[in-house]
Amino acid sequence: MSEIKDLLAVSGLPGLFRLIATKNNGIIVASMQDGQKKFLSTRSYQFSPLESIAIYTDEDAIPLSDVFLKMKDHPPKEGITKSEYRDYFSEVLPNYDQDKVYASDIKKIIAWYLFLDAEGIIEKLGNEESDETLIEDAIVEESGEEE
Repeated sequence: MSEIKDLLAVSGLPGLFRLIATKNNGIIVASMQDGQKKFLSTRSYQFSPLESIAIYTDEDAIPLSDVFLKMKDHPPKEGITKSEYRDYFSEVLPNYDQDKVYASDIKKIIAWYLFLDAEGIIEKLGNEESDETLIEDAIVEESGEEE
């Protein structure tokens, strides 16, 4: 998940940002859209790392990266309408909590997915998941343990 580890959503600003550096009173980020670097004060903005975002389901919360991987199997269409957001999300994540996950959240998730997919980050995310599984399998075989 190292590809999304440094990616942030910033309250009040559109798009995604890559973390460059931290300061005592804020952070320096680069816009993923145009690469423009800027300082953002912690007094004016709230920061949400993508790896810490989770989607509520009826049982538990699912990390955003796992939702992206599910979306990879059934990608959204460009230009999906507001009325289709919940229908699409129900196909991808049938047990999401419809009371806690708003249409605006789904819209952001779809927009982020489409952007990250166009940048090739979703493909890398899927490869890292399979690499982690291969490493875990190798460790189990080496230790002689079985599941």
